[in-house]
Amino acid sequence: MITKPTDLVPESRPDGTEGPTRSEDVETQMELILSREMAGQVLATSGLLNDAAFYAVVVEPRSAIDNILSSLGMHVGGQATDPGEDTSAFREKAVTHLIDRLNVARVGNSFNLRIAFEDSDPERAALIANTYARLFTTDDARERARTSRTAARVLQTRVDELRRAANKAFAAVQAYRVDTGLLSSAATSLTEQEISTYNQQIAAARAEAARDQAALSSALSQRRTGGADRVGEAAASPAVSTLRAQRAQLVVHERDLSQRYYDDNPDLVTVRRQIGDLDRQIGAEVDRSIRKLESRAQASGQRLSSLLASRSDTRAQLSTDNSALVKLADLEKRADAAQTLYQSYLERYNEVVAGSGTEQPTARLISAAVAPLLPKSPNLALHLALGFSVGLMLGAVLAIVSELSYRGLTTLDDVESRLGIRGLGFVPACRTVEPHSASPLETVRDHPDGGFSEALRNVIVSIRHSAPAPGKVIAITSAVPGEGKTTIAACMGRALAMGNERVLVIDCDVIRRQLSKQFGLHDSELGIHEALHSNSAAAPQYQEAESSLRIIPITRPLAKGERLTERGRLQRTIARLRDDFDVILLDCPPILPIAESREIVSLADYVVMVVHWRRTMDRVVKAALRQLPVRKVKALGIVLNGVDMHKQVRFGGHDSASFYEKYRGYYA
Repeated sequence: MITKPTDLVPESRPDGTEGPTRSEDVETQMELILSREMAGQVLATSGLLNDAAFYAVVVEPRSAIDNILSSLGMHVGGQATDPGEDTSAFREKAVTHLIDRLNVARVGNSFNLRIAFEDSDPERAALIANTYARLFTTDDARERARTSRTAARVLQTRVDELRRAANKAFAAVQAYRVDTGLLSSAATSLTEQEISTYNQQIAAARAEAARDQAALSSALSQRRTGGADRVGEAAASPAVSTLRAQRAQLVVHERDLSQRYYDDNPDLVTVRRQIGDLDRQIGAEVDRSIRKLESRAQASGQRLSSLLASRSDTRAQLSTDNSALVKLADLEKRADAAQTLYQSYLERYNEVVAGSGTEQPTARLISAAVAPLLPKSPNLALHLALGFSVGLMLGAVLAIVSELSYRGLTTLDDVESRLGIRGLGFVPACRTVEPHSASPLETVRDHPDGGFSEALRNVIVSIRHSAPAPGKVIAITSAVPGEGKTTIAACMGRALAMGNERVLVIDCDVIRRQLSKQFGLHDSELGIHEALHSNSAAAPQYQEAESSLRIIPITRPLAKGERLTERGRLQRTIARLRDDFDVILLDCPPILPIAESREIVSLADYVVMVVHWRRTMDRVVKAALRQLPVRKVKALGIVLNGVDMHKQVRFGGHDSASFYEKYRGYYA
């Protein structure tokens, strides 16, 4: 089971209950178990620091071979050493040893932990696992008590700080109220009502002022355009109306008199004077009316200005009050927050103090570890099976990669498609055909009708069918040493001799002289040197004991710098021997390392290049073919040597070697 830590900061939970254990808590407890401090407690409690066997395991850990022998039931014991020497260094190594071999895992998604320890001694493994579990459960209660005491001290200091902060915040609110005169937030409502009343009065005053100003402007405009008689506002006056009525009567009377009398008539003059007096009176009355309009317009304008100024002052006061209220609201919120935080910490402090001394471990031991009867690891059978499977797969992959990247010649199709040269046939590896003897030469002798001898005859037939007449002289060479050309020349000569043909094999490889050594011809006997320097028609020849095959060996080295083909001596020797033999085989040195090989092969009617099956790369053969004198070589073919007949069947192809399984029993 898992321990929960004591929270110092109070959390708000609607139901007042403790929250469930989280996965993060489980991971934290696992790391605590794996800590070096816990490992040190286990060492001190279990007494392993004084255990000589444990000391030997820590100081001289067992190797992988020891583990395998132990898994097979063979006891492997360490040498007991005095654990009293260098205790501090040994303790650090022992702690590291415990942590490296300790495994703490969560059981599924539950809050249960499984503690396992790997050790060569099952009893010691069970002891260490149980000690870890026991210390974890008891250490939980002690840790909770220590955490509660620490929490109480920290919370008490925090509660005192928060109480002082809450009192300070409350005092700041009250002081600001006094400084700004805001005993309540209702003062701004009265100011807003006052501003609303001013707005109504200003609207009425603005309408009245506009009306008076319009009347004044109209009267002034009428007087400018038409005089006092056109002023409509003046006509509304009773005095002006009376004077205009009198004037109208006088005008009628003046019109009658002017029709009857001259202008100097006293009555007419008197009437006209009276009309002028009335006009002056009307004008004076109109001026008084206009001045009255001016006074009214000025009064309404002043009233409007007064109302606007009063409203502006009220708005300024409202803005000041609103700013003060914003700051007051901020101070009140701070005071409320400080008071709430203080109350929550005070409640948490009371809970911690009330629960101190009553802590119970929340982790308990469900099942104690027992010493295992069989080792858990290493699983030898599983490891061997996995090693075999992995090795098999890796071998298959390597074989596939090697085969895909292989550029050697496998079939006669490869020879003809990649080199453009006729494939004469193949010579099998002697051990891969039945019947066979200890060596290729012995196989030809002992089994002249076997598969190996028949493959040689197949090459001979291919040469004769493709060689220009007469085709007697055949040069056998290779691109590099080690291709088996000498063995093929010897076996081919013996096969032809056993067929009652006159065959001569000339050893032309002055450096290796493998043909001469193969037939056991020693330095004391005559050979090619004497044949080159003799002017007689006869040349020293040796007949093989097993057949009628004749050989001209190299029994002694030539002088330094001397060559077989210089001054046409080899050519004359071959010309003298043509009439005496049906076939002359020239065992030539390889093309690439020996320059004289190109001159020797130019003397033959047919050139056979031996290529080792699946070992010689086609680029090597191409390099050798590039060195041959194209105009002097009359015919050229390639023979694959050392063919594994069993593998060739799996590789496939269209030559006879690919179908060896079909006719292998024929030779029996």
